[in-house]
Amino acid sequence: MIKRIQWQTKYKIGIKEVDLQHEYFALLINRLGSELFLTNSIHYKHRLMEELSLYASFHFISEENMMMKANFPDYKGHARLHRKLLSRLNDQINYFCSEKVTEESIINFLVSWFFEHTLEHDKAFSLFLNEK
Repeated sequence: MIKRIQWQTKYKIGIKEVDLQHEYFALLINRLGSELFLTNSIHYKHRLMEELSLYASFHFISEENMMMKANFPDYKGHARLHRKLLSRLNDQINYFCSEKVTEESIINFLVSWFFEHTLEHDKAFSLFLNEK
């Protein structure tokens, strides 16, 4: 069964710009989950995944800039985590393009990745900002 992200207030971390980006990222994951099964065009599927990857890159840079500005003590560790996540995402996309993983597998990976990173790692930055 394909997982979906039903956006809820409890997923917000309390930083408006980041929350808006997370909500849009969830929308992209859900759209990808729907569109992968509605089209037979490999090119379109690849473009959808490229859009998701590029948005993830944008989001991570945006988040890291906020962390630098706020002097977040774990900025470097969080940035390393972002690089690893992008690498894993791009690996999954490459596996999909070479037919080593299914549509369902890549969507489930993305949903799990979204919740793990957003609710665990990004929350630490929010807590830091709220203590300032």
